Amino acid sequence: MPQKKILAISSPGGHWIQLNKICDGLLKQQDCKIVYAVPAALFQSKQADKKLYNIVDVSADNKLMLIPCAIQVLYILLKERPDTVISTGTAPGVVTMLLAKFLRINRIWVDSIANVKQLSRSGRMVKNHVTIFLTQWQHLADDKAQFKGAIL
Repeated sequence: MPQKKILAISSPGGHWIQLNKICDGLLKQQDCKIVYAVPAALFQSKQADKKLYNIVDVSADNKLMLIPCAIQVLYILLKERPDTVISTGTAPGVVTMLLAKFLRINRIWVDSIANVKQLSRSGRMVKNHVTIFLTQWQHLADDKAQFKGAIL
């Protein structure tokens, strides 16, 4: 059986920390290869052991920058051909989930632990477009958002 490939994408900061914790756990449990994408060139020097793509930093408030982000993500998806994409959130994750759905790639969304009262805006945008949607707060779980525990 060929090794599964995962594209892990997030924004820098807390989203990136949570994504790395998830991926470290996956690498211990699964025989898989993980490729990362994050909008921060500063991580490249610190992540020499990881295949890392630098993408533009974008937010939902800057809709024009979503276009270059989508082009970069589509390039990565077509080049890497992952079996699954996983994201802990924000605009690059939303773009990735929507493009991956179009390309029929499995999609996993883990909503950030910072969202205590309600799902994140990004999470609400992708909730019905992902294969698996996870929340880190039990009271936010419903028929589509599963609670399996917290990462941090």
